[in-house]
Amino acid sequence: MQTTPPAELDELMSRAAATLSSGLRKGLESPTPGALLGMASMLLALLSAPEVDPGNTTAVVRGLAAQHRPEASAGALAIATLADDAGLRRWARRDLADRGYAVPRWLAQLHRAAPSGRAFEISGPFRDRDDLVVGVTLPTGHPLTAVVRIDNEFGGRAVGGALFELPVDETLEHLQPPDDADVHIRNIDAADARARIAASFSHIDLPLASRTDWHSQRPLVRWLLTRLPTGGEPRVPGQVDDVDVDHVLRRFLASPWGRPWVRGHLSALAEHVLGDGLANGLGDPLLWAPHHVARLLDPTHRHIDADELDAVRTPELLRDLIRYGHGERGLRQELTDRSLREVDRCADAFIRSVRAREEAA
Repeated sequence: MQTTPPAELDELMSRAAATLSSGLRKGLESPTPGALLGMASMLLALLSAPEVDPGNTTAVVRGLAAQHRPEASAGALAIATLADDAGLRRWARRDLADRGYAVPRWLAQLHRAAPSGRAFEISGPFRDRDDLVVGVTLPTGHPLTAVVRIDNEFGGRAVGGALFELPVDETLEHLQPPDDADVHIRNIDAADARARIAASFSHIDLPLASRTDWHSQRPLVRWLLTRLPTGGEPRVPGQVDDVDVDHVLRRFLASPWGRPWVRGHLSALAEHVLGDGLANGLGDPLLWAPHHVARLLDPTHRHIDADELDAVRTPELLRDLIRYGHGERGLRQELTDRSLREVDRCADAFIRSVRAREEAA
């Protein structure tokens, strides 16, 4: 393993310290909280890595204060506050006073931030992902709003987010696509939003996500959640945990779209495809987005046993199931057409792969 020469390592450490000092100084001089809190959140993200001793947060706060610079002491107070450590925050404030440093009023009163009172959910027609929008207001009137994207198909994991120095309502204006009839925004209880986001954070971070801006913002969002009311419901509204696939199958087979599939081996294929649909969004086997179609008809994945089921007819079945399911759920025809076009795009390659497996058997 190649090692960095001591002189180069000293130079790298010096540059890192200069970058940190510059970032904290700009944050302290900024008229709004975002820059300084962003730096503090980034440092907390580094300190929250599994291999880092949790006690290092205290060491970093005290080490920053020991630099005897206003921006470093301000950073120490911001980190202590975002860490939600009341004792460490009180120590940082006393140290600031002992050194004779003044900090912006928003920073001194950051721990008194209050919820904005409104929270929102932004979702699409297939509910594969939801964006939750929550905010707080500092005693100085400065707003902070967090948008957290939760992947319902990925176990309710938080997969991205952003922070805005805007009130919740103004943030929504930036997020809502103009004239998009398929995007639904609804007001939700702030306690429920807190519970859902907290649950989405309970998953282990993915290694590929550990170097993103979102990863560095998570500590700030975690702190923001502590300002929201507790007692909410973490369950995703509309999520179905125990779907009776047999009941759904019977209803489909009794419909005009399902009648061609009532024979034994064909109904078994329909049951299998409906079962695969349980992984779609909220666990609703009647909602088929284009990417759900592509996943089922991926020729490199053997979702369907060609030896037991008439797998070559899966694209044909899926067309009828999409028309039936989307009609049951009241989706616009354009959404149905998009999913049907995806079936057309994937069908030939899928059928070739099934026939190749049959010939090789």
